[in-house]
Amino acid sequence: MSETRQVPSLSLEDYFIPSSQKLFVDQFYNALAEFGFVVIRNHGIHPSLFKQAYRLAESLFNLPDTVKQRYETGSGQRGYISFGKETAAGFEYPDLKEYWHIGPELPGLSPYLKDYPANIWPDEIAEFREFFIELHQKLNNVAKQLLTALASAMELPADYFSEMICEGNSVQRLIHYPALEKVAASQGVRAAAHADINLMTLLIGATDSGLQLLDRDGKWLAIENELGDLVVDTGDMMARLTNSRLPATVHRVVNPTDNTRARYSIPFFVHPRNEVILDPLPKFVEEGSKLTTSMTAGEFLAERLRENGF
Repeated sequence: MSETRQVPSLSLEDYFIPSSQKLFVDQFYNALAEFGFVVIRNHGIHPSLFKQAYRLAESLFNLPDTVKQRYETGSGQRGYISFGKETAAGFEYPDLKEYWHIGPELPGLSPYLKDYPANIWPDEIAEFREFFIELHQKLNNVAKQLLTALASAMELPADYFSEMICEGNSVQRLIHYPALEKVAASQGVRAAAHADINLMTLLIGATDSGLQLLDRDGKWLAIENELGDLVVDTGDMMARLTNSRLPATVHRVVNPTDNTRARYSIPFFVHPRNEVILDPLPKFVEEGSKLTTSMTAGEFLAERLRENGF
């Protein structure tokens, strides 16, 4: 009997130890090439910050709908997005979730202030703004470390990918999947099968299980992790840059058997600056490019948002 395949779990501390750095780089790259996902431990962000993030997320989504809707712009890029608004491309029914988007707080003289929507902050939760600005910065720093490791694996300049995300449009998404006893769930799932849009995603370990990826054999594989872990996956932008050598793996969040349990999740979607060109790297073109048109990161994001109903 063959063993059940499992997404690898790696310690980021190994990257900073000279004797183990190359092994980490190789294992990190190979895990993403094989699964599109990897679990990262010991990344330097204390688990207490993740617990605080979920406490604040729960306080946010416990606000009355009439209050939350005051923070909804309809763009889907910042602030509140109400239940049933997002439908995965190719699906008839919307996901069973509501969420909140937080982008970067750029320096006052940044030329990208005009490119990205301004953040929206809930007046009802005093510590919300300061806390999530700090968490955004910490997650972005981990993303830079992981992207530097990927550049090393591909024999590229160390800052090749990390420079792309300097003042990039990276977004924290606070997601609430309500208990199914409170919603009409017969025609939808918490998150329908989809691939991420962005360069890379850092997902804070969710408060409940349900995340699955579509493995290469066509079977759904559960992703196991602890609350303090980061589940890392590559998105469509990285797939374009690597000619799908690092794939954008399809994944979903299935409905639980216990319909009384809510679920909270906080992915950090790592985006380049809008003008970054998403053409395949020369080293991967030799394998035969699957792309016929050139696109910037901004153009690609706008196209995918339209596909998702925004």
